[in-house]
Amino acid sequence: MLDERWSEEVEEIGGTLRKVLAKQCSSEQVRAAEASNDGLSPAVAEHLSAFGLDDLEAEPDLFARIAYELGHALAPTAYVETIPVLALTGRSNVALAFSGPVPASVAQVAVIRSQGVYLEALCGDARRTTAGDLLVEHQRGHVDGQWLGDSDLADRLSRYAALVDAARMTGAGQALLQYGLGYAKEREQFGKIIGSYQGVANRLANASVLLDAAELLVRKAAFTARADVGGDGAPSAAFAIMVRAKAIEAARSVATTVHQTFGGNGFAMEYDVQLYSRRLRSWANRGERPGERLADLARSMLDPGKRDQVRLLWHHDQGIPLPRWAREADKV
Repeated sequence: MLDERWSEEVEEIGGTLRKVLAKQCSSEQVRAAEASNDGLSPAVAEHLSAFGLDDLEAEPDLFARIAYELGHALAPTAYVETIPVLALTGRSNVALAFSGPVPASVAQVAVIRSQGVYLEALCGDARRTTAGDLLVEHQRGHVDGQWLGDSDLADRLSRYAALVDAARMTGAGQALLQYGLGYAKEREQFGKIIGSYQGVANRLANASVLLDAAELLVRKAAFTARADVGGDGAPSAAFAIMVRAKAIEAARSVATTVHQTFGGNGFAMEYDVQLYSRRLRSWANRGERPGERLADLARSMLDPGKRDQVRLLWHHDQGIPLPRWAREADKV
């Protein structure tokens, strides 16, 4: 049964991970990692390994929550980029090099060829992004790599990547929004708290609505991956498109809104706004732009025949009972 909230198990693990990351990802520690040679934090890598993430076997909702928490903490790690291959093949420290750069720290990448998905050693020159991390545009090797799977696996990996990318952006966006709200409640201008001005409050409220919608889509997309609802281990094609597009929209909105809330202080390095916004923009600009695929999906929704083929779009069409929160609200 679909429940738009995280399950109790996922909440427990996510909450524990947040406590671990809180000790390793203060703004000072994130800044220190950004200034390092590879833009990563050895301490974070050590704690994630001790947490058991390198060998984790889990459902998509848990991996999505992990990506959400890593984004929320701005964790200096390449783990999110390796989740799809880990989740679907069991191989760790392998990133997708399907449609964009990958972290320079990964040992291997998965690439698409005519026969399917292959594993290759990462090859290429690293460049530092505005977010402080090092990325590599993988140069395909001349020697055949190791075959991982057919074109079906490539499609599933791409859809899974959309889920965890969206989850990370949503987590970081929620953290940035809370940072902006805290500032709006304390900063005074013209003798009044700036959060009391309608123009400021309305923009923050609109950003909050977009982020809540993105987080809801993350959980719904993860739900469509489950075998017990007909999924194949990765989000359905329609929800993979929607979840990434919505997360990008929400991330850009909250970054712009919080910068406006801070005014000139938002561009000052001593404030944390730029730590979040630089990463959100970097993550949003990686990979395929969602506009064309989102437009194709929108056109298909206008065709009743194609629309009815989209799984789990409407609860009542699928005979899914009301989610737990709705039933509990009815009792109040």
